[in-house]
Amino acid sequence: MVEPWLGYQLLLLLLLGQWDRPCCPQIPGTPRPAAPTASCLFPRSPHGLLSILLQTMDTWVLWFLLLQSIVHYPQPVGDDLDEATHLLMEERAKLQEHERIRLELEVEQLALMQSGPSWGDLLWSALQAWQVWALVGLLLLLLPLWFMWRKRRCEAEVNGEREKEKETDEEDEARSYDLAWLLEERIQWPVQDLQAGCDRTTAMMEKLLSALRRALVGTFFPVLHQAIGFGSAFEGWTESGEESVYHVLVPLTAPSGHIFRLERDTDWLRPGRNFRVRAELVCSCPRGQEGVNMLCFRHHPDVIGMLTEQPNLLDMLCTGSYLDVEKTVYFFYRLLGVSWQRLPESRSWHLALHCSQRFCHLRLSNGQESFQVQVMLGLQRFTSDIFISSRPRGAHTPSTVWPETYSMAETKFFRHMARQLPQDSSHLKCLQLLAAAFQECKGFSIHSIKTIIMHQLNTVPLSQWHSRYFLLQLSDVLEQLRLALQKKHLQHFIVGNQRLPEEIRLPPDVRTARPSNLFHSLWQDRAAHSQAMQAYLDLRHRLARLLAYGHC
Repeated sequence: MVEPWLGYQLLLLLLLGQWDRPCCPQIPGTPRPAAPTASCLFPRSPHGLLSILLQTMDTWVLWFLLLQSIVHYPQPVGDDLDEATHLLMEERAKLQEHERIRLELEVEQLALMQSGPSWGDLLWSALQAWQVWALVGLLLLLLPLWFMWRKRRCEAEVNGEREKEKETDEEDEARSYDLAWLLEERIQWPVQDLQAGCDRTTAMMEKLLSALRRALVGTFFPVLHQAIGFGSAFEGWTESGEESVYHVLVPLTAPSGHIFRLERDTDWLRPGRNFRVRAELVCSCPRGQEGVNMLCFRHHPDVIGMLTEQPNLLDMLCTGSYLDVEKTVYFFYRLLGVSWQRLPESRSWHLALHCSQRFCHLRLSNGQESFQVQVMLGLQRFTSDIFISSRPRGAHTPSTVWPETYSMAETKFFRHMARQLPQDSSHLKCLQLLAAAFQECKGFSIHSIKTIIMHQLNTVPLSQWHSRYFLLQLSDVLEQLRLALQKKHLQHFIVGNQRLPEEIRLPPDVRTARPSNLFHSLWQDRAAHSQAMQAYLDLRHRLARLLAYGHC
C-alpha cells in the first residue's frame, strides 16, 4: 500500500511539472545531473509492482490511480502512533469528561443555593415518592384495626381480673366463714367478751372499795382507778381452765398529814426501773401557830392515835421510813374481808379471798358463773399513765421496792388501736388464743407475747389485722417470738417509745429513757434460755391442738 504522504508528493510534482526533474536537491558546486528516470524515483526491485507500473503506464493512468487512492482509501492522521499513546489520550479524555460533569454539578448546586427550592418543586418531589405514600396509607388502615384489637384485649383482661377477684372474694368468704366457725364454735373460749368482763369486774371492785372507804374514813385507799383489761387478760394464775383472771390496779394516795415521795432505786443490778416510797409526816398547823393544833400528825402523833384509836401509819405499814409492799397488801386484804359483808352483792355472790406477798386474789361466783380478780396496789407518777405497783420483778424483790408498771399505758394503747382497726380485727382473738395455750415459765411470760403484739400493731398496716388474716398474723407473732428468744432480746414497748399516741401520758424520764431488754435475764442464765425455748415449742404444740380440736 502506498503511504499517504507519498501520494500527495507525487500529485504535487505532477501539478508543478516536476516529473522530469530529479527528486533530490542539488548540492551547490556540483555538476548538474542528467534527467531522472523512473529508477531514480523508485528503487529497482525485480518483484516490486510499483516499478513495473511506473514503467508501463502513461501519465494519465497514473493520475487516475492516485486520485482513486485518495478518494477511496482515506487514512486518519496519526494512525501511526503507538498503543501507549492511544491509552494516554483516552484516559485524558475521560478525566476531562469527569471534570466537566463535576463543574456542571457545582454550578447547578450553587444556583439552587442562591435561588432556594420552591415549594412547588418540593411538593412535586414528594408526590413523586409514591412508595412512601403507599406505606403511609397502609399504616393508616392498620392503625384502627390495632386499636380495636387492643381495646378487646384490655376488656378481656379486665373481665378476667374481675372473675379472679370474684373467685378470690368467694374463697375469702368461705375461708372467713371457716375461720369464724373455728374461732367461735370449735375453740372453748374462757370469756367471749373481754370488755364486758372488764366492765363487770370494775363495777364490782368499785362497790367493794366504796364500802371499804365508808368503813375506814381517813385511810389512804381512794376510788378504784380502773380494771386492766384486754392485753392483761388471762395473766396470772387460774383455779380452773374455764375462768379468766382480771387484773385490777388500786392506786394509793397518802392520807391527811402524810406525804409519799418516790425515790429511784439505786441498785442498778436489779432489772427494770424500780422505786422506793418514803412516807413522811406533814405539819397541818396554821401558819405561825406550829404545834398549837392538837390534831397535827407531825407534832402530836400520840394524841391523834388515842383519839382515832388507829395505830401509827409509819409503824404499821412502813419498814423504816419506806412503805412496805407486803405489809400494805396484808392490811388491804383484811379490810376487803370486812367490807364485803356490807355489800348487797354478798347475798348472791360468794367471795373467796387469798393473800400472797404482793397480791390480793379474789374469786367471785354465783352458781352460774365465776371469775377471778388479782388486785395490785400502786402509786401514780405525777399525772401520767405510769404507776409503781406491788407486782414483783424477779424472784427476790425486796418488800420496800415498788417496780414501775406500764399496764395502764398499755391498756390505753389497746383502746386507741381498737378505734383505728377494722371492726372485725383479730388482734384480741390472737392474744386470747395464745394466752389460752400458754404455760408460764422462767424468763418467758404472757407479757412477752403481749409486747410482741403491741409492736406488730404499731408497725403492720391496720388493714392486715382483718379477721381473714388471723392465721397469718398468728404465725407472724409466733415467728417474732421465736426470733426474740433466739436473740435473747425483746425491746420494751413503752419505755423510750417515741411513736406512742399523744393520749398516752408518759413522764419525761420514761419517754427519753433507753428501751430495756425484756429477755435480759436469758443472757445470764442458760438453763432459763433452754427452758424458754422449750416453752415456745410447747406453745406451738398446744396451739396446734387448740386449733385442730378446740382444746389443748
